[in-house]
Amino acid sequence: MFYCQKCGKKNELNELKEERCSFCGTKQEVGSSEVEMKKCKRCDKKIPVSSNYCYYCGQDQAEILLKNLDEPAENKKKIAEKKEKQEVPTVDISDPKKLKEFIKLAEKEGIEVHVLGKNESLRPGIVPSTKLFLKDWINVNKRMGRADFWYGLLGTFLLSIPAGIMISLLASLFASMGSGSVENVYLLGVTAWIAFFYVALLTAEVRRLHDIELPGYLALLLFIPGGDLIAFIIAAMPQRRTKSTYTFEDPRKKNKNKHDK
Repeated sequence: MFYCQKCGKKNELNELKEERCSFCGTKQEVGSSEVEMKKCKRCDKKIPVSSNYCYYCGQDQAEILLKNLDEPAENKKKIAEKKEKQEVPTVDISDPKKLKEFIKLAEKEGIEVHVLGKNESLRPGIVPSTKLFLKDWINVNKRMGRADFWYGLLGTFLLSIPAGIMISLLASLFASMGSGSVENVYLLGVTAWIAFFYVALLTAEVRRLHDIELPGYLALLLFIPGGDLIAFIIAAMPQRRTKSTYTFEDPRKKNKNKHDK
C-alpha cells in the first residue's frame, strides 16, 4: 500500500507490484537514486522533492507548511527568545589564531563581529580611562569596563583640584575687571564643574550597567540618599557577555560611518 506522491490517493499494490497510481497514473519515484529527496513534514521519511503528498503517510506537504507559517504568537515568542539566548557566540580572544579564524568565518557568512574585551582602553589607567570618562560624558549608548570606570572616576575627581584653582583665578580676574564679585563668579564656576562631574558620573554609571547587562535606570540610585553606595557596589560587579545590545562602540557613530560610505 502507498499514497500517490502527486494526488495523495491511497493505492494498493497490484499483482505486478507496479508503483503507479491507479487514479492519476503517476509513476512513483520513491527508491530512485536519480531523484533528489526531502523529508516528509510529518513522518520525516525521505520522499522525492517534487512530492505533493508523502508516499508513506499521505500527508499533504503544502498543508503542513501553511500550519508552520500560522504558528501561534506564543510559539513564535518562544522561538525568538531561544534565538536571542543563542545570539552571541563566544570565542577565546586570548588565542589570536582562533580569533582570526572566527572573524574570517563570520565575515564570510555576512555576520558582523564585535570583539568585546573587558575594557575599551587597551591598558586602563588614570590617563586613558579619564580621557574616556570625559570624552563620553553625555554618551549612554555603550558599555564601560570596570577598570575604565574606576580609573576614570578617580582621575576626574582628582581633576577637581586644578579645576578649583582655575575657577579661583578666573574669579579673581573677573573681579579685578569689575565684572562681578569674586564670590559670585567662583560660585558659578564651582556649580558648573559639579554639574559636569555628576552628569559624567551618571552617564558612566549607565554605561557600566550596560556592561553588567543590568537596566540603565538603576543609575538613578546615585541621587537617592544611601542609594549612591548601592550604585557603586553594583558598578564593582564583573562584566557579562550574554547579549550584544551594547558594545564599546557608539552605534550612532557606526551608523554615520555607514551612511558616509
